[in-house]
Amino acid sequence: MAARDETPPAALLETLYGGINDVAAWNRFLLAFADHLGASRAILLLTRAGDDRPREILSPGSDRQRAALYVDRHFATDPFVGLPQTRVVSFGEFLSRRAASDIRAIRSYLSQTVGSQILGVDIAPLPGLVARVRVARLLGLDDFGGRERARMEAMVPHLAIALRGLALTMHKDAECAILRDALAASGQGTLVIDRDRRVMVSDGIAEALIARRAGLSAPNTRLRLSTAAADRQLGAYLDAGPIGTDDRGCNLLVDGGGEDRPIAVAVRPIRPAMPVWTTDRDLLLLRVRDPSRRVGFDAATLRAVLPLTLAEASVAAAMANGETPRAAATRLRVSYNTVRAHLRAIFAKTGTTRQAELATLVRKLIPSELLATGADRGAHADIGDDRLSVDRRRRAGQ
Repeated sequence: MAARDETPPAALLETLYGGINDVAAWNRFLLAFADHLGASRAILLLTRAGDDRPREILSPGSDRQRAALYVDRHFATDPFVGLPQTRVVSFGEFLSRRAASDIRAIRSYLSQTVGSQILGVDIAPLPGLVARVRVARLLGLDDFGGRERARMEAMVPHLAIALRGLALTMHKDAECAILRDALAASGQGTLVIDRDRRVMVSDGIAEALIARRAGLSAPNTRLRLSTAAADRQLGAYLDAGPIGTDDRGCNLLVDGGGEDRPIAVAVRPIRPAMPVWTTDRDLLLLRVRDPSRRVGFDAATLRAVLPLTLAEASVAAAMANGETPRAAATRLRVSYNTVRAHLRAIFAKTGTTRQAELATLVRKLIPSELLATGADRGAHADIGDDRLSVDRRRRAGQ
């Protein structure tokens, strides 16, 4: 007899692809997926190897207390893990391959969960990240048969595509959060405007400056600078021709108003890899410094513009702030030879050959008027702190 066609119904795929970045949409899909397989519930769990808690767990229709109990007591010892990638496995098959000494613990686990009527598949949407998809029938119901397995297998390619989209979004969100935190810590705000001065994107620092009219304003969403000469200079730059023809941009100083110090505005053209918003709209990136904050070059800010590791960026920031290699080694709590090794790697990556040349490059990429000088340069992340930051970045989803 010919095999039954278990091609996923269009409505189910529409539910899956209709909201890849939306938790509520994933919950709707999991409910529809469970119904499609005749299951009591469907579960999506995102985790990393070695984590003692999941990054995300979605189980619509489950009792919240039971779900919390699983996360707190059973996630770390869940036996139904490490499945062959993209292959649907039943819990019965999995159990038959386990050593007899393991069965007692597994049965104890099952007595506190849904039972043994489970189908599962593991999918790795990004290196190091695993999505566990499970469908279960409660105790007392028949086991899954060949039809349910075939239906789940037919969904695996679609699940892999959707989960990769979700993972990439989480990854980018984490990167953006880290960059926003770095810019906020450095006292820099960011804006993107088009040729008509229309504000396309702005962050919290820039919005706060605009809200209190501290050097910037945006009537009708069009950017204006409080200092007439600087506003005319920006206008002349915009009127000079296609923005992309001049990579140098311009640096402006505007009156902060009241007791605020002057605000430095660094204007640079953006050359997107692909059209953004509309193809005929030239874009400018503006970096503005909140005058109420004073900082020097730091590792996080340098990593936003240079291809350096955190440790290398700490050394590069020290050089840009005028420290000697020996002074940097003492403050960063590493050996002088370690600093020299980092410098060699930095020179190779940046195309520079001397410390002075590196400092010039950094100040060109991050204009010095956006940053403080002197005593305010004392507090920077050291290499030990950078290692902690790596762990935080990993826990954030990178």
